[in-house]
Amino acid sequence: MLALIKNKTLWALALIVALSLFALFQRGMGMEATGYHVGEALAPYRAADPQVAVVGIGAADLHKYGPWPWPRSYLAKLVDALSNDKAEVVVLGLDFSAPQNSQALDYLSQIKALAADPDENLQPLNAKIDEAHGALDTDSILTATILRSGHVLLAAPGDAGGTETAPSSDASPSFALQIDASTAPAVELKAPLPLYAHAARGVGYLSEGQGMRELPLLVQSDGHTIASLALLTAAAQEGVDTNTIGTRALGGVTLGSRTIATDRHLQVLLRGGAEATSVPQYSFDDVISGTVQPERLAGKAVLVGLTDGPAPAVLREARLVSGILASDLVSTPFWAWAVRAVLTLLVGLYLMYLMPRLSTMIGIAVSAFLAVVLLNCEYVPLLSQSLWLPLILPVMVLVLGHLVLWTLHYLRERSGVSRTAMSEVNREYGLALQALSRFDQALVRFRQCRPSPQLAENLMSLGQEHERGRRYSQALEVYYFMQQVSPDHPGLADRLEHLRQLESTPTLTRGTTAGTLSRALASGGLQKPMLGRYELVQELGRGAMGVVYLGKDAKIGRQVAIKTMALADEFQGATLKDAHDRFFREAETAGRLNHPNIVTIYDVGEDQGLAYIAMDFLPGDSLQKYTESGALLPMNEAAAIITKIAEALEYAHKHHVVHRDIKPANIMYDRASGRVKITDFGIAALTDLSRTKTGTILGSPLYMSPEQVAGNKVDGRSDLYSLGVTFYQLVRGELPFEAPSLTGLLFKITNEPHPDVTFLRPDIPPALKVIVDKALDKDPDKRYQTGMEMANALRSFVGTRKRAG
Repeated sequence: MLALIKNKTLWALALIVALSLFALFQRGMGMEATGYHVGEALAPYRAADPQVAVVGIGAADLHKYGPWPWPRSYLAKLVDALSNDKAEVVVLGLDFSAPQNSQALDYLSQIKALAADPDENLQPLNAKIDEAHGALDTDSILTATILRSGHVLLAAPGDAGGTETAPSSDASPSFALQIDASTAPAVELKAPLPLYAHAARGVGYLSEGQGMRELPLLVQSDGHTIASLALLTAAAQEGVDTNTIGTRALGGVTLGSRTIATDRHLQVLLRGGAEATSVPQYSFDDVISGTVQPERLAGKAVLVGLTDGPAPAVLREARLVSGILASDLVSTPFWAWAVRAVLTLLVGLYLMYLMPRLSTMIGIAVSAFLAVVLLNCEYVPLLSQSLWLPLILPVMVLVLGHLVLWTLHYLRERSGVSRTAMSEVNREYGLALQALSRFDQALVRFRQCRPSPQLAENLMSLGQEHERGRRYSQALEVYYFMQQVSPDHPGLADRLEHLRQLESTPTLTRGTTAGTLSRALASGGLQKPMLGRYELVQELGRGAMGVVYLGKDAKIGRQVAIKTMALADEFQGATLKDAHDRFFREAETAGRLNHPNIVTIYDVGEDQGLAYIAMDFLPGDSLQKYTESGALLPMNEAAAIITKIAEALEYAHKHHVVHRDIKPANIMYDRASGRVKITDFGIAALTDLSRTKTGTILGSPLYMSPEQVAGNKVDGRSDLYSLGVTFYQLVRGELPFEAPSLTGLLFKITNEPHPDVTFLRPDIPPALKVIVDKALDKDPDKRYQTGMEMANALRSFVGTRKRAG
């Protein structure tokens, strides 16, 4: 490919680029961290170990009990409560490095010394001083509780930044381990007070850093080896003596009879994101008040800490404990960085010596193959063996080096290459684009080539590729250009005639997809394509599972909307038969509905590989048009619309039909006539089947009820919840629940209360708030039980507004 690049300047430039890339990626691990994130996303879900739980001190607790820090007597009550609940290990992930109320206690001691008079009149004063001293000495209260419990672990908070030194002349901390872990990271610790350290079962290091990926199991502090809080917790939970904790020469920490794989610095990586290994959480107040059932905490390692803030350390530590107990951690072997350096060097040698001797196509293929091999070497061990090999650097050097060298070649070619040589370059480039399925760009390159037998064969191959993909218009475009290159090419005339007939055929062959019908409509032929007995006029829109056309009933001349669904594209095997039967069964059920606010279904059938429903064609727009803040309907008008929909749902539910996908996009409204109609009855059930097949939600999760999100059986009250969400959006111009991820959205729907509809909207009356709140109640038994009940409430609201006006 780069045979023309021979001078020393270009070689030096290529070498400088490679070395610069190496230095850049050696300095920072941003791309490697991104590569690890990708591996996390590919990893299967793993539940947290059931032996771990968290008692969090969150915003609600701080609001109730006062700002942090609390009197340590509060924590003593919590330790007693957890002991009563039979928790196996209690871990206090808090800072106990300084005494509490020390100045007040000093004052009390001085006052008592002054009041040390045998006079009986001072006895009440002495008693009160003793009482105050006992109440303020919260350190003694908590210490006594820790001693009484006998299974409390304490944190020694700290962060990276210490220096590796020899053991100090001072005696080692009582909680230091007598093992050699010189490769462990050095940290600066805030050790708990000696009275706490002696009372606790153990003290372990707790990182205060945020957003950390690599977490140490052992650390060095002032030359002494300290175990992490998570490692001590796992040892206590498993009943393993801390004397069995040791290290391996090339990375690894022993705990009893098993070895935990680590990198050379005795660090591990957490598997998955924050939600992938979530640990059960309970609030401080719930545990203290006895709301949490004892069996939820019995026998578990319970970690206590602050959860009010970003990336709480206690949650990260709980995930680390879970990973140790479940043997579900990721490690970087000691040889990974050497492999990374060697592979990067080999990639550089390939770019410098081998790639210049390859043709364009072979060079692209070899580089692509090497990139795939490198990525597999990173992700296969990560997913199968929990080993992380950071190989993004050689991949980036390969890709960017290839692009740089190809750019140099291109500039050199453009500066003085012959037209014939440039034509050959464009032809090979077009073949590469065709191999990558970028067919339109490939044709652009072929158009820049000189006519030749090879080019004619390449064009014939490209046209056949389009035919196999039923892209007939694109195939015709290729063959028309081929007529200019080689008009007498064998088989060209027959292919052109066949494609022209196919394009002009109004009724297409069985197996035709909705996309082919749309192309036939766009061709502008005199005869329109047929679907069943309906002549298709134009495409109206596309949904998640099909295309909607405007059709004309050839027998009676009535305009209809025809919704098509390519069931064979969505389902296979036994599922396809189930979907086929359910489609017609649901459509037949919906077709029996006869209500002025429900769209009328005229026909259902199957033709040309497409299942279809012919229904009333409705003028106007969907309510989606009126959900933006600048296009909201008057409040009375919106309430009147929802009243009609509620009445229609009352009728459907009495006929045992649940819609399952009520949303603004499925409600048509003609403002000129005031007509309102619900569409897509019978389609949502098929969407549910598709969700079951794929394991994902294909419906409209923004409008789903909590029971529908949870996968429970739904009834008409679920439709009323979705209608409540629609009403909320019509009057507010925004949805009650939104989140950047699907998981976050579903969590909000099932767990969080909806925002007050009147917030920042003083014009929304309290009566409307009452209606919305009841419709959006997470408990179906507390919502409106029927559509008529909701309609009556709305009608009363509108009537009151009119009388007041």
